[in-house]
Amino acid sequence: MEQICCKAKIVEPGMTNTDFKGRSFDFSNDVSLVEYQGLVGKLFKALESLSHTFSDPIVVAQVIYQAATDGTDQLRYVAGETAKEMVADRRRLDDASFIGGMKAKFGLQQ
Repeated sequence: MEQICCKAKIVEPGMTNTDFKGRSFDFSNDVSLVEYQGLVGKLFKALESLSHTFSDPIVVAQVIYQAATDGTDQLRYVAGETAKEMVADRRRLDDASFIGGMKAKFGLQQ
């Protein structure tokens, strides 16, 4: 009997230029939950200010295609410049520093 083998691949996309902010938050942001609106506002502001660094979705699609078809045993694929930066920071920093940096980048510090 022929053995079937599945290969897992991990694609790590960075910030991608999609309508995620509008579509996702329109559906789930219940404005009557006032205690969350400050956080949501900060997140929207950060996404707007950082959006010029977002990758085109085609970049992520190309990396997914590469991962699916390259025939290698490579496990991780980084898609986009923001992902490269985040993955490098994650490898370089301890947990507290990485999380603190992400909060600072998105204006979510207490």
